[in-house]
Amino acid sequence: MLTALRDLAWLKEQIAYLDYPKGIIYGCKLRVENQHISIGPGQIKCRDYVFLLGEEERIEYVSTQNYVSLKFKVREREEFSGYIRYKTCFFLDASLELLDDEVELCRFKLKDGARLRTEYKDFYDIQTEYDTLNLAHATWSAADGNSLSKEVTDFFARKVLACEEAGEGDPQFAYLLLQSREAVRTELLKDYLMGKTGQKQKEDFVPEDAFYKLEQVLKDIRGGGNAKRDRGTRKRERLIVWD
Repeated sequence: MLTALRDLAWLKEQIAYLDYPKGIIYGCKLRVENQHISIGPGQIKCRDYVFLLGEEERIEYVSTQNYVSLKFKVREREEFSGYIRYKTCFFLDASLELLDDEVELCRFKLKDGARLRTEYKDFYDIQTEYDTLNLAHATWSAADGNSLSKEVTDFFARKVLACEEAGEGDPQFAYLLLQSREAVRTELLKDYLMGKTGQKQKEDFVPEDAFYKLEQVLKDIRGGGNAKRDRGTRKRERLIVWD
């Protein structure tokens, strides 16, 4: 009976994320300690299978003048009578391209003698070129496609909630981002960005593009306005005729 219950729980997980693309589903929080990157427990989908990471993994890092990517990889898939065995690993790769059996968790450049950091000064700092774990390109899985990192959107949400200038709808969207353990659906993110900028979003969702748009939105909120309203103001100003 215990075996049956265990198998049922496993099956429910596979079915629940059947239509999700490859990527991090939740968890896998990164931290840096003693020249190692630690990957926290979580779930990753790859090769059409949902992997549960039940304990922390660690990988050593070294300095590099070019970007390297921290990846999760399905190294091997073996079929046996009654079960399938997967062999997986985390590794650092100088190639930023992803193969079908790979998922990116972060990327970074590290100067000689420097240490990686995960404490960001502000939202823009997530994309700082050197000595910072860059999460903007991480492969996150949402119900309607690959989305922006949950850690990135949570960071954005907390910065919005800290703004007294936040306008109508901004706090609600921030709380929406924070309340889920999974990445935000891309359609919700695109609708929010379109409402803030007045620009129709591209059909293909590019996490890095979404990051820069959220960065601009945060700047506009802090400035007491938004890009959509500012463009409208400039347009009206051109219609003014002075005698």
